[in-house]
Amino acid sequence: MSTLSSFLFRRAIQFHLKRYIHQERYFTKKHEWIQLLNSNKNTNEVRIGISDYAQRALGDVVYCELPSIGTKFQRDDTFATLESVKAVSDCYMPIDGEISGVNEQLKTESDLINKSPYENGWLIQAIIDEKIKKEISSSLLNEKQYNEFLETNKDADSH
Repeated sequence: MSTLSSFLFRRAIQFHLKRYIHQERYFTKKHEWIQLLNSNKNTNEVRIGISDYAQRALGDVVYCELPSIGTKFQRDDTFATLESVKAVSDCYMPIDGEISGVNEQLKTESDLINKSPYENGWLIQAIIDEKIKKEISSSLLNEKQYNEFLETNKDADSH
């Protein structure tokens, strides 16, 4: 196998493994996203961030204020504040949950939110209960629905 073929094969395997490890991403109409951290059905931990659309609307993020681990939030509570060169914007909890982790890298590299909103620029992790986990797919938008929402609301408020 040539070096190029070997490289492409490894990249294809990495891509498929990454898709297996991460569940589908769901979105709110306020442009936050949520994703189960593991395909293991017994895990109730999710990762939350803002969408690519939201980060582009905000502009260059220069500071973010994240919650403390252990803090409990209800759906639609403000859980974070992002400051950009254009504006200050609140982030709203897409579901009820308890903060189990924050992206510590954002303290010194807040621009990760712009560079990689779905991978390295995530904001928080939270523990959710089983009932809420089962309702995610029916209470939030999947990626296709979110993209349709963006298309039909092009002139809507960005966040």
